[in-house]
Amino acid sequence: MSGGLDFVGRAPASLDDAAMLAVAQRRAQFLADASRQVSGSLNLTHTVRRSLAACVPHLADWAQIMQLGPDGATYISLVAGTPGPSSATRRHPAADGVNGQARLLATGRPELLHVALDQDPLHPDGLVALVPDEGMREQVAALRPADVLGLPLTARGTTFGTLTLARRTGYGFVAEDISLAEELAVRIALALDAARRYAERAGVATVLQASLRPPELPKLEGAALAARYRPASGDGEIGGDFYDAWGDSADWSFVLGDVSGKGVEAAVVTGQARHTVRGASAVDRDPSAVLRALNTMLDGTTQGRYVTAVYGRVRRQAGGGLHVTVASAGHPPPLVVRASGEVEPVAVRGLAAGLVAAVEYAKAQVLLAPGDTLVLYTDGVTEAGHSVRDGTRRLTGLLSRYAQAGVDALVEAIEIAVLEESGGTQRDDLAVLALRAAP
Repeated sequence: MSGGLDFVGRAPASLDDAAMLAVAQRRAQFLADASRQVSGSLNLTHTVRRSLAACVPHLADWAQIMQLGPDGATYISLVAGTPGPSSATRRHPAADGVNGQARLLATGRPELLHVALDQDPLHPDGLVALVPDEGMREQVAALRPADVLGLPLTARGTTFGTLTLARRTGYGFVAEDISLAEELAVRIALALDAARRYAERAGVATVLQASLRPPELPKLEGAALAARYRPASGDGEIGGDFYDAWGDSADWSFVLGDVSGKGVEAAVVTGQARHTVRGASAVDRDPSAVLRALNTMLDGTTQGRYVTAVYGRVRRQAGGGLHVTVASAGHPPPLVVRASGEVEPVAVRGLAAGLVAAVEYAKAQVLLAPGDTLVLYTDGVTEAGHSVRDGTRRLTGLLSRYAQAGVDALVEAIEIAVLEESGGTQRDDLAVLALRAAP
């Protein structure tokens, strides 16, 4: 802000009705623009920076946003203003701001501090209370501020942070400025609260999703297993792709599936699906019976979510190779990669689980000779490009080229191909599970 300009909303001492109307319109336009600016992202750091940019230089020369950390005992601060760096982030004990910041959090009422010019600018009691970090306080002191205004950030009945504004000498806060700042603080608080809730939900979903994948695949005599899971890029949400394998070397099971939707709810259904499949297989490993149990669990209990999945039972053959019995609930067909490089889909179909009350699932039998591989994948693999047909054709070609590679190299090649096809911005989660009969 140049010294010759008024802050937004500041009215000269004498105005006629038309001029007063113009000031009111400026204030309304400022708040409308600021609302769009601060609510334009659900990324918490971006929202803080957008909020500070809405304050400086339009409403203040310097601004600070402090939020209580997840532990409730740490402040996370970020500032904007001149002179000094455009932004800086600090973490420090909440007790450092016990006088001013804690009062704002406790009372939910703004505080205005008038800083006397003859006072030591770095250590006045009030300034220390509102700006507890010494490095940040030096930025404020360089302004020789006339006023420092502290405002609570409150949403859904909880004050979780503060907004502190400073103005240089000659531009102190008057009643109309404080009123405008309070209105802006309300908008900032709502935007920050939405971003905080989004980050919290994404964190919970990430933890849930990580807990739903096996820590490691089993070591099975006569077979080699490899898997990959990669969440979609950029949206911060966790999808419902999952895989699992369990049992002993003579008789074991696998599943790979995809829950509709994203977020915490999808992660919860993913957990239910995975544990239902495991539990059902302990009673009856027949693939048709296992998928029927999954469908029964999902019917009417998951608020419209459904699951596509492939479940298989694997038994080792006495003379070498593997016998696989497989059933599908609306999932992309598994692909058999022969050691020769020939690739063939498994002809098995079925309705996605959770759509209708009673479903019968057909089974298919697959014989894997030594060196043959069965590959399961979610639609994030084949839908990375422009069409599913092209994606399936590319996947088939890749599998043929990697028929002689190790299973780890094969699933890694699939992951890399998806990233390349999507230009590094993956639209959907991907999960891949490959099992090979030992040569």
